[in-house]
Amino acid sequence: MERLTYDDDLFLRMECVLGVPVVNQIVWRFDRPVSVDALEAMRHLLAAGPIDRSVRRVRVPGARDSWTAARRPADPIVVASPIVRAAVDRWIEDEAAVRLDPIEGPAWRLSATAVDGGGTIVSLVGSHVVGDGGALTSAAAAALTGRAVPDDFERVGLDDSDSVSGRSGADIVDGVGRIGAAISGAARAVGGAAIETVRARTTGAGSLSTDVGSTAPNNTTDANGDRPRAMVAPAEGAWVPSTVVVDCMSAEWSAAAASKGGSSNSLLVAVVLGILTRSGRITTEERVRVALPVSTRRAGDRRANATSGVSIHVDAGGAYRDDLGPIRASSKKAFRAQADRTVTTTFELLKPLMQLLPDAIVAKLAASGSAPLCLCSNLGSRGVALRTIGGVDATAVAMRSITQNTDVALLRRTGGGVSAWWNESGDRATLCVTGLDPDRFPSKEHLRGLVEAEYDSWGLTSEFW
Repeated sequence: MERLTYDDDLFLRMECVLGVPVVNQIVWRFDRPVSVDALEAMRHLLAAGPIDRSVRRVRVPGARDSWTAARRPADPIVVASPIVRAAVDRWIEDEAAVRLDPIEGPAWRLSATAVDGGGTIVSLVGSHVVGDGGALTSAAAAALTGRAVPDDFERVGLDDSDSVSGRSGADIVDGVGRIGAAISGAARAVGGAAIETVRARTTGAGSLSTDVGSTAPNNTTDANGDRPRAMVAPAEGAWVPSTVVVDCMSAEWSAAAASKGGSSNSLLVAVVLGILTRSGRITTEERVRVALPVSTRRAGDRRANATSGVSIHVDAGGAYRDDLGPIRASSKKAFRAQADRTVTTTFELLKPLMQLLPDAIVAKLAASGSAPLCLCSNLGSRGVALRTIGGVDATAVAMRSITQNTDVALLRRTGGGVSAWWNESGDRATLCVTGLDPDRFPSKEHLRGLVEAEYDSWGLTSEFW
């Protein structure tokens, strides 16, 4: 019996307790038609793969929810009537807003629409509960090569023959075990904190560290934190954060990074920092915490969510525009520290305890939660394995994560800035940029102007979807 991990449970609570589901989306842009047969074949393989499952809620105190076979199948593929080129962006947004259900199913959706002139847009959306971005792309890539199960994400689920009494007994055993793990982890965390306090007093290093791996909060204040925020968006009501998708040639991106001593990843950080600065969300005098997601997925992985993360700090002044080396060096150092399996963080020790918390406490704790000011997710060349459907090569492939059901009050309270996802798919590099601040990024057109100006500053030719 496979149980939900802490990370799986986190996204389930976001949906069931907080009412803000998180989904991942992959979008393919084709200049030619893609056959319905090819899409239907892809759907059948996805349905036989690891993202096609449901959550079984448990009632035994302390026991974790578990995975079971999907309760409802995903809908068949229907290629909608052709839409005009200008409507592509709206269609993608509508697909990202589709209601998915990780408990009753379906938890994912594959859809497509024709575009005037012979093109096709394909979208795959999956609940973050059943799989993170790496899981969704692995499942899609496997399906496109005729396989249901990827090498790095195994299919799991409950055997339908399991008896109710057998499952209840397993839940009791799991509950007892998890309570023990929570007590042990909390004790080790408290002991570790006490030791660190003694060390700090002994050495005189009493200030809070904000280096990589610390738990210092994100910088979520407005750029003019000492003055009232300029309220551009409505005072209240539903609000979908602005998002733009932009391509450039991969060779251009690589050349721009190399010209300043950087890598594709350090240029991504620089571009997002530039967008934040141009928006007025941060000033050039600030030191910005940059969140860099890291996949921990490995061969034969059974986890739905296998993503960790590191943070670096970058001065928002213009120095990085002339030399990307410091960003590159800081990122490498953070990635090496994250990969060190000999170190167990306090956060890891407390995960069993946090997964035991009742929904009511989770809701209260979430009231003080924050979103990253600057999140840069580099998916590398993952788009290459996704590029071809039914023998037709996509012009570009975009990937991103979306929080549904957001409103102005939530976005202002959580204080997010910009989240970005970058990948290569052949000769194209595609960037998805989302502005989480409704006042600094009040419209898609405004965000697009900021992105275009930033691309121009790096000598990149922007092609917006």
